[in-house]
Amino acid sequence: MPLYRLMLEGHKDVFPVSLEAVQKAVSKLATAEGPTFLNLKDGNGNWAQAGGTNGRYRIEARHVYGEGFTHLMAARPNCDDRAKTVVFYRNVCTENEHPHRQCPLPATVANVLSLDDVLVVMTEYWSTGELSTKFDWDDHTGEWMADALGQDDRGIKEIKPKNGRGSGA
Repeated sequence: MPLYRLMLEGHKDVFPVSLEAVQKAVSKLATAEGPTFLNLKDGNGNWAQAGGTNGRYRIEARHVYGEGFTHLMAARPNCDDRAKTVVFYRNVCTENEHPHRQCPLPATVANVLSLDDVLVVMTEYWSTGELSTKFDWDDHTGEWMADALGQDDRGIKEIKPKNGRGSGA
């Protein structure tokens, strides 16, 4: 099992992070003024992360191999609704464009998950290093490859605080 670094908005990074700290970090996402995103990253650059507020979250994962990667987004199983929607996050917009907790993260209806879903994905990822099979995983690698090549400017690449400030539990 890999060791993970926990990054939690507004907190110092924690390394290595315990399962209890991951569970506590997820519960903090539900608070009215608490963090709006968290990320678990291993030493090889693989990660799983969740962002959102008000019971609406988006969960992503990246698996790095060689010079490539796959970028996946969790979706509710048996939900084919890929209509566009957003979830909101960030206590402070890094671009000073959006109000408190109102930075939009593009998603589809199927990608909008609950806090309980975040807990399942993040704790399974921490304990196994694998993505939960309780969810479908939409492949968004092509969009991120285009973005990496400067052809697209949608969404987030990796949730991290601006100016290198820490964020952990």
